[in-house]
Amino acid sequence: MNPIGMHYGFWSHNWDEIAYIPLMEKLAWLGFDICEVASAEWGYYDDARLRELKACADHNGLGITYSIGLEAKYDLASDDPAVRENGIRHVTRILESMPKVGAAILNGVSYAGWQSMPTWGITMDEKRRKEDLSVAGMKQLLKVAEDNGVLYCCEVVNRFEQYLLNTAEEAVAFMQRLDSPNAKILLDTFHMNIEEDDMVEAIRTAGPYLGHFHTGENNRRTPGTGKLPWKEMAQALKDIHYEGALVMEPFVRMGGQVGRDVSLWRDLSGGADDAKLDQDAAASLRWLRGVMEGLLRYKSFRATSL
Repeated sequence: MNPIGMHYGFWSHNWDEIAYIPLMEKLAWLGFDICEVASAEWGYYDDARLRELKACADHNGLGITYSIGLEAKYDLASDDPAVRENGIRHVTRILESMPKVGAAILNGVSYAGWQSMPTWGITMDEKRRKEDLSVAGMKQLLKVAEDNGVLYCCEVVNRFEQYLLNTAEEAVAFMQRLDSPNAKILLDTFHMNIEEDDMVEAIRTAGPYLGHFHTGENNRRTPGTGKLPWKEMAQALKDIHYEGALVMEPFVRMGGQVGRDVSLWRDLSGGADDAKLDQDAAASLRWLRGVMEGLLRYKSFRATSL
């Protein structure tokens, strides 16, 4: 059975306000298997702090995965070689921290700057040139990933957040250029719904390159509350023998840095407090497990109490 996790930003308005020990305790109580954390923070914690966090995760039976969205100053596709070198140093530090907490998945916009977009549009020749810059840095980082037992999962995102990898087909071609057993793809149902002609076939296209999978509805609510083809996607995941994690990445609260960065301009939570978000997360977790176990008999649900 695929382990199911939750992204750290679900309950938060700001990326840097996460209290990880209470969060991990909550996720374990709700029944999750994985806590997805902010790599830019964990990569800079000292060893004592990492030991403390690992002890909490182990005590609660949780796995850890790292999420990343490279800031512009770390853009591996930047035309400035100093920025690219800065990115290599930054991600190297993150990768080297991961074995200390037993984390083996780095995922996200890890190959270029998140929301670092062309100023005046882009041609295919220019896109290929920018991809070449990214590949050069990625090849260096993949050696570090291999040495640390980490799968480096590049996220396919929508056109409003990045321009290099918008479809599973583009990501597979990128993986082939990287030519590393540790180079993998992250697909995210929110982004797939925007960019893919067929979300189910996108999973099949990724095939053995799929290393991580993010779940959320078309509007970024919790899985099971919307209209996406969950049964069909679950079957495609089984058909390609995907045994990795399914990590929810819903964003429903407006306000703060999180709301601004994900362009959330209305309250999708219905005014929910933390207790109601807990209920929604737990209901979605039960529903998603049912989907993966082939128990689904309906298209959606409305979250109920714990």
